Amino acid sequence: MKFSLYAVALVLSLLCSGTQGFAAKRGAANITGGGTFVVGDNLKGHFNFNAITHEDGSVTGKVSLRNPEGAPEQDVDGTGEPGLEGLPDGVDLAAEVDSLNINGNRATLSGVIRQSSAQRYVGLRMILTIEDNGEGNAETPDKITWGFYQRVTERLVTDFENPEAGAYPVGKKFLATDAENPEAGAFLVGDGDFDSQSFPLTSYVLTDINGGNIQLH
Repeated sequence: MKFSLYAVALVLSLLCSGTQGFAAKRGAANITGGGTFVVGDNLKGHFNFNAITHEDGSVTGKVSLRNPEGAPEQDVDGTGEPGLEGLPDGVDLAAEVDSLNINGNRATLSGVIRQSSAQRYVGLRMILTIEDNGEGNAETPDKITWGFYQRVTERLVTDFENPEAGAYPVGKKFLATDAENPEAGAFLVGDGDFDSQSFPLTSYVLTDINGGNIQLH
């Protein structure tokens, strides 16, 4: 559920190999759901989402999530910068969905976080993966998992042979930071945003929901 360099490496490997899930492209394909789940030391969270793929291929929807798991302090330099403090009580957030991938009884939604109780999450991409195991199936409940990812950042390059020309864009690149060596700063690892097709649907490890319902239509 957390951003890692391993996840970045996996995405790049998939991009190179051309591996993709089946995108829901037919009109009116949609998913809805809401409920509760338990993680960690009996911590209860809740979620709500909807997403639809329109006939023109565009995707719209919303996700709200209460993640009860605490997050560590990120102020590694001790500057006291606001927004980097630890989050012992977890985080509440809401995202606008712009990507949807459906395969069998699993689906992945992706979008940009627009609101959050912790400012550092605003602007990140979120990937929410769900599994619909039917109505009233006590033996195999519906499932859910999620992750947060940095956005693509546009690069500007200056022409050293003609400095008066100023900076010009050379495309968009993905920036990652090394958590084990934060002083190294950010480095380029790819050229595209994470979305609902960045990982195979079979690669996710999901958590059972213990209240609510998920439906693929």
